[in-house]
Amino acid sequence: MLALAVLLFAPQSPTTAAPLRVALAPAADDARDGPRWSPKGASVPLAAPVDDDAALAGTFLLGATGSPPIAVRLSKGDAVPHFDQLWIDLDRDGAQDDGELLTCTPKETRGKWWSSFSTTIPLPVPGRAETEQPTSRPYPVALWFVADPHEPDAPPALRWSRRGWHSGRAELDGADAFLVVSEMQMDGVFDQRDAWGIGRSAADAASNSSAGIERHCWLDGKAWRPTGVDPHGRWIDLAPFDPGMTEAEEKAAADVTRVDREAPRAKTPLVFGHDLAAALATAKQTGKRVVVDFETTWCGPCKMMDQIVWPAQAVVDACADVVPVKLDGDAQRELVKRYEVTAYPTVLVLDQDGEVLQRAVGYQSVARLSALLRK
Repeated sequence: MLALAVLLFAPQSPTTAAPLRVALAPAADDARDGPRWSPKGASVPLAAPVDDDAALAGTFLLGATGSPPIAVRLSKGDAVPHFDQLWIDLDRDGAQDDGELLTCTPKETRGKWWSSFSTTIPLPVPGRAETEQPTSRPYPVALWFVADPHEPDAPPALRWSRRGWHSGRAELDGADAFLVVSEMQMDGVFDQRDAWGIGRSAADAASNSSAGIERHCWLDGKAWRPTGVDPHGRWIDLAPFDPGMTEAEEKAAADVTRVDREAPRAKTPLVFGHDLAAALATAKQTGKRVVVDFETTWCGPCKMMDQIVWPAQAVVDACADVVPVKLDGDAQRELVKRYEVTAYPTVLVLDQDGEVLQRAVGYQSVARLSALLRK
């Protein structure tokens, strides 16, 4: 956990204009116009407390170095089979106070039981002068516990993610500009590991591409970058920045899927099977290998590969000597365990006995996938 101190960033290239300080404020708890980029969920390990072996309890840190941990406890109501109550120690005093017990109705999704909660944690903000009283800022969070009947021995954990963000408005080049700042590292401290965006409207700022707080964003073809940020999110300093290229040139250089989108399409697409045993039997009859694409219905990179990689002529040609199979990782739990699949997509090349010859995890370009299939 970081100590709270004003962060100043070394410039990426010389700037001549003095930084402009932009005041920031937390979004309203019920706001729905936030950035499309958000932090990944964090995890709180849980264990049965000594006073109640039917409950699960744990702690996590949030805020400045030295801040007390936040305690959480999951429990069940009378005759309820799944956790439907969560106590979260919002004021960190160790006692259950009014408003600290959350309830939910567990729901079944894809064979798992989800207990979902939401609340707002107050984070202390010190006064900026001897005459200014300390305050707090809201830190809205979503928390959820997943019970998987297929994984009864999995270590229990409470997952959580921040729901809120900070925003501000300034005049840049004679017109209003809107800024959005969001934590990407959920520690209750704003620093260079977090992200920001900018636009001429609040909607543009939320929907435009983001950058790390130590990097630049574009506004009307001009680059701006932060030179400092208040760890409590009260302000951010901006200055013009020269990245040495135009916005169009930078976007072209960062477009990692352009080559795949422009790759020639096959006239006849691959036909995937969905039965690994049948694919292995076919492989033994034909002397071919098997390629297995483990995916899920919620996997974004999987969908991207389905749209622009698997239909590419080079990939279809490379599949001439393999039997292609697609498997849903959420439905094929035993095969996920057997092949130690931990992320999606995962592409495996198997021999006729089902042994792994090649493995690739994550989005694979047309060139990488074609090379993998030809090994």
